Amino acid sequence: MSVSVFTDIAVMRLSRNGAMLIVFIDGRVVSGSLGHDVFGPTSAIAASTHFPQSSRLLLETTRGDEIVVDLCVPTDLAPLGGRPTIYLDQNHWSTLTNAIYQPDRVADRDELAASAHLVELATRREVVLPLSSAHMSETCKQVDVEERYRRALTLAQLSAGWQFRDPLDLRRFELRQALTLRYHERELTPPAAVTLEPNAIHASQTRSRVETATDLPEEARWAVHVIGCIGSILDVMLDAEHLPLQSAAGWAAEFQRFARFLADNPTAPEMKRRRTHAKFIADLRRELAEEAHGVGITPDQMSDWTLQHSEDDLRQMPALGLYREVLHEKLCNPTLQWEQNDLMDMMYLTAAGGYCDHVVGERAHASHMRNGLRRLDRPTKVHRNLRALVANL
Repeated sequence: MSVSVFTDIAVMRLSRNGAMLIVFIDGRVVSGSLGHDVFGPTSAIAASTHFPQSSRLLLETTRGDEIVVDLCVPTDLAPLGGRPTIYLDQNHWSTLTNAIYQPDRVADRDELAASAHLVELATRREVVLPLSSAHMSETCKQVDVEERYRRALTLAQLSAGWQFRDPLDLRRFELRQALTLRYHERELTPPAAVTLEPNAIHASQTRSRVETATDLPEEARWAVHVIGCIGSILDVMLDAEHLPLQSAAGWAAEFQRFARFLADNPTAPEMKRRRTHAKFIADLRRELAEEAHGVGITPDQMSDWTLQHSEDDLRQMPALGLYREVLHEKLCNPTLQWEQNDLMDMMYLTAAGGYCDHVVGERAHASHMRNGLRRLDRPTKVHRNLRALVANL
């Protein structure tokens, strides 16, 4: 049996100025210096302390705040231990932030009490509140430096390193799984949606590891990679620099036009559903084509799936099935105004609705999702506020 390189190590600490400290379990202490600053000049991190025996990381900010992060090992990327997973839309993270730092801003006393209870549950590690790239983007676009720092700190402390996998990665897997099952009669192993896996929130964009010295043992290289990934994610949010949010240009206008087309050309419900399904498939064309190619699906099989099986298979897809239902409902309501941010909200909330135990969203999206879940005959686990969530835990 191989011996872990961390077997005798209790603490490994790296400070902003490059000072290093290793404390062994037997009490021995070894110190040294890298001879240079190890964090960027605008970094909000003052020190990083690794506790390998408990697989945790303590980050200290330049303002004196502490963030305790759970770390994973390669053999167990999502050690949930049966805890409920709860995805919060950004506005509810704002409520939690206000409940902690400015409770007078939470007008609803019941919501304030629910916020305090949820913060306690997350702090005691009794629930998991994963961080997503949507949370990260929304936080980074915050102009007010103090508000951004408080929001980022709340996200960092309560998520504790847990991430919600990139919805694009989940969607692509669902397509790949459906096609592989249908034409190769083989089932793929799904990735964990709520996980400690390094960079899971950006899974559709990068698979590369943080660069480490090649002469280090693999276990040490993995630890550097894990710590580097989560440290970078949290540091970007805590940084004072304002980062504008990028949006998909023209997306909202395109779907607004299609909703008007449906309203101007009324049909029976069955035909309307066929039309919205065709629009949904067209919107997926790039992802669908790439995943079909990746698993060796022929053009004839792709045509067969699109025309004969896509509707049925979609009902089994946790994220895309719900997304398709929400899209259908929104398109069938000509009075709705499509906003540019709807794409991000729909993608993240429906993915969370497919994979998390609970989702708390704003009123309109929560209503669309609850209706979609009923049509799919799935349990309703979507809440409009934190007090409803807490009442159902």
